[in-house]
Amino acid sequence: MQQLILKTDLDETKIKTLLSLLKSWNIEAQFKNKTVVNKKKQTDFTLSSGIWKNYNIEATTLRNQAWNKKYDTL
Repeated sequence: MQQLILKTDLDETKIKTLLSLLKSWNIEAQFKNKTVVNKKKQTDFTLSSGIWKNYNIEATTLRNQAWNKKYDTL
């Protein structure tokens, strides 16, 4: 199997013409429209690490406080 990727957005008549040309050469072809998803740029977590440099905070303390929280029973 081979794929032909068209990077420009073509109108329907051009796509139909291209498909009919390929079929006239006995080339089996089909059209699938796939939308391109733009990936968001991820920021580094380390950029915000300087915010806490003057505080006495440890990850284990935060985890213990979060997990040991008592919830009211229904």
